[in-house]
Amino acid sequence: MLQIQIGPERPARSDDLLGRTTIGWREGMSEDEAWLAGRGIWKFNADRALAQHEVQIVNTAGTVLAVATITGVTKKEDRYALEGDLQRGDPRVGRPTAHPHRSRNSVGYFDE
Repeated sequence: MLQIQIGPERPARSDDLLGRTTIGWREGMSEDEAWLAGRGIWKFNADRALAQHEVQIVNTAGTVLAVATITGVTKKEDRYALEGDLQRGDPRVGRPTAHPHRSRNSVGYFDE
């Protein structure tokens, strides 16, 4: 499983490659908003990411915000954005992740 940890919400750069106006996490955001905030833009190993079945978007407290099945990656300059099918209503959303994110990096890989 791929896990992406996002910090507090803040304005996105004016040239955000996904066209977002904000990035990061805020209380009360929907799964769709968490997916958009967390799916990119990251530096990661594209082959390793594609080898994962799913991605969890989590906040810095370790709460699962969204779960998606990975279907691909899109190259955005020297970084990547995940493509996937959001699993709306996944029972893990809103609960602590079973895989605490111990890395200082935003992107983590976990064997299941």
